[in-house]
Amino acid sequence: MSFLAARAAPSAQFWIALAGGTALARGAARDGLRAGYGASLAAMLQTVAVMGPARINAPLTQAMTAPLLGHLHRRGTPAGLQMLACFAIRLAHYAVVTAALIWIILGGLDAYAGSYDAITGWLGIFPAGKRGALIVTAVVNTGWAVFFSVVQVLLYRRALRGWPAAVALASPERDAGAERGSARFDPRAITLAAALAFALLLSGTDWPVLGGVAAWLALAWVVSRPDPEAVPLGLALAGLLTFGALATSLIAGIALEEALSRGARAALLVLVATWLRAAAGPAGLRETFRRALWRVRRLPPAREASGVLDGLDSGPRLVAAGRALVGALTPLPSQPLEIADTVTRWVAAESGGFRSGEAAPRVRLSAAPRDGLLVALALAPALALLAQG
Repeated sequence: MSFLAARAAPSAQFWIALAGGTALARGAARDGLRAGYGASLAAMLQTVAVMGPARINAPLTQAMTAPLLGHLHRRGTPAGLQMLACFAIRLAHYAVVTAALIWIILGGLDAYAGSYDAITGWLGIFPAGKRGALIVTAVVNTGWAVFFSVVQVLLYRRALRGWPAAVALASPERDAGAERGSARFDPRAITLAAALAFALLLSGTDWPVLGGVAAWLALAWVVSRPDPEAVPLGLALAGLLTFGALATSLIAGIALEEALSRGARAALLVLVATWLRAAAGPAGLRETFRRALWRVRRLPPAREASGVLDGLDSGPRLVAAGRALVGALTPLPSQPLEIADTVTRWVAAESGGFRSGEAAPRVRLSAAPRDGLLVALALAPALALLAQG
């Protein structure tokens, strides 16, 4: 619930995801590092099943760091070393995200540095050029990594030292119609086709490739009859990234045609992710993930993640959890420690009511020739690359 809310919220994602990180830290402190990362992987896959892969970075740092911090707390590691470990993981994650933003969304370091100079050059206090842009970016990322690592470790340690007794909660009735995807295609084929479309989009910004992917996506959207629930968020995020890519390119002095192609690619990346969630559906994606985890079950922590994923519910259980938290926080004054302790009590109560295996029955998957056609058509835009070669 915490990770889903963090991905959906327009701001304050770190603070919202702290509750989920606290739960994962507690799991690792109680059951060990492998179990903690198994729960972490299952939680992230569950959010992808519910919302698709867009905006996954919001809770990802919590998912990567919380089990390790819980394990270190169990071993009595000093707070300073915990903060250092958290800082190292966060900074590495920020570097990867920044690189993806620069080279995939904005189109390269030239556009990034050009927009940086246009925005900061009039101040006369920041270093200029590519080197200056990278230095300022590194300083900002380092500052955020230090701040968030300190807050995260201190709140985790406070929660783990005074963990409240769990109070089991009554499980709500399941709404059988809560999860819907395409009835025409196997979720595994949908996932593979989306992955191929992602790879083609990442290969460049040539108009023939972008046009081919757009044509395939339009056809796939029509024939798959996806769930429209995921569309509003997908369109909003596509518009935001398109505007960002266009504005950055134009500010940097990039030619209009190149700026438009970069904006189009940013939009298509999000729209393909939106189609993946809408066409496969939460239940279909969850079953696809289960089977993938089973195939790599010898690798830690795939087996543990598969066991947790079996019991996760994307419907009434999450709604009830969200309402319980809102009810607990409503009468509180705006005092950070009191809010943190209340959230910890909520996490303990929700985890006490969790029973693995109570989720919906598994989806029965069956591939058909039309699934192979969907995947083959996703590869069709690659012909434009071959023609250019």
